[in-house]
Amino acid sequence: MRFSRSLPAVLALALLASSFPAPPARGADSGPIKIAVITDMSGVYAALAGPGAIEATKMAVEDFGGKVLGRPIEVLTIDHRNNGPDAAIKAREAYDGGADLALDMTNSAVALAVAAVAKEKKKLAIVTGGASSALTGANCNRYTYHYAYDTYALAASTGANVAAQSNGKTWYAIVPNYAFGTAMLADFTAAIERKGGKMQKADLYPFGSTTDFSSYLLSAKNSGAQVLGLFNAGLDTTNSMKQAKQFGVDKVMKIAVGLLFLTDVDALPDVYAGSRITTSWYWNYNSESRKWADKYAKRMHGLRPSDIQAADYSAATQWLDAVKAVGTTDADKIQQYLDNRQFNDFYAKGGEWRGRDHRVIHEMYVVDVLPKEQVKEPHAWFKVVQVIPPGRAFRPESASTCKKDW
Repeated sequence: MRFSRSLPAVLALALLASSFPAPPARGADSGPIKIAVITDMSGVYAALAGPGAIEATKMAVEDFGGKVLGRPIEVLTIDHRNNGPDAAIKAREAYDGGADLALDMTNSAVALAVAAVAKEKKKLAIVTGGASSALTGANCNRYTYHYAYDTYALAASTGANVAAQSNGKTWYAIVPNYAFGTAMLADFTAAIERKGGKMQKADLYPFGSTTDFSSYLLSAKNSGAQVLGLFNAGLDTTNSMKQAKQFGVDKVMKIAVGLLFLTDVDALPDVYAGSRITTSWYWNYNSESRKWADKYAKRMHGLRPSDIQAADYSAATQWLDAVKAVGTTDADKIQQYLDNRQFNDFYAKGGEWRGRDHRVIHEMYVVDVLPKEQVKEPHAWFKVVQVIPPGRAFRPESASTCKKDW
């Protein structure tokens, strides 16, 4: 009887409640869109990526308007500390916390670890910093794209160029013992063998645990090989190249640097003067690249960007364009939109998101490092001597080793 007497009141309250709209749920489609920049903030690759990579990505977000699909865009900073397993944990936490894209991954072990998490979580990862060609080969997956350069492209240009010369046939390599170094060694060995050369010996050193390369350099100097291949990057390249000069290795061997950045030359211009290297982009190449670099320099106290930092901006913008076009951050739909899509921007010329193996192809550039007396303004160290078209710069699609399962 008590229930029956209160029923009219209950119905009245229900009717009153239904006249007010329910508050919007803050789910996956209503909160901020997050880009996780997983980079080296304080280690050997900090100068060529690190804080500059974060700033470049923030520039992309600001230039895009700060929002997409009516939602604000956030840039997350994740320091991977050059540790693959730790990077995988941090990437998983970022994806679980709402990140829709992982970017940068300057370290091949980190890039491969994050790529595996991207596949597990069905979220996108765009690698701009890691170089291992395994990312589009044995470890390719639906959710990972390789954007800037890779060990195959570096070997096919620098390695082949040196090995084609009569005094560039026998090589001795110094290699960091992790994913990037071993991939660089394999790709360079194949490239020089195609030109009739031979990898005479390779010394693998523990990555991140040494700054003294004297024993490796003295072995190389006494080996009788014609070429010393330095297949490291960042601060390791700077240290090993500096010591090679100190021990007079450059007097008896050619030195081929597999991967060199503008920031390396900034650190030791006299050491690198006269080197011929390959890069995916150069800030002073044309008016378009310079215009973007000028904007970057204003935010970075006059520093000029590396090609990784430029690639971070470009990749973030391309992804945001895709989100806008598709109308969602769903990784599967964005992947379908991007595959085989062609584009051109200040960074990539003749760009294409190759669907076969998720290698993003574009022009690459062979450059000479100028001596100080030929440099007309700060950081203008490079002279472009050859433009390599996209189809020749990267592993041919017909030769792809990716076992595509998507």
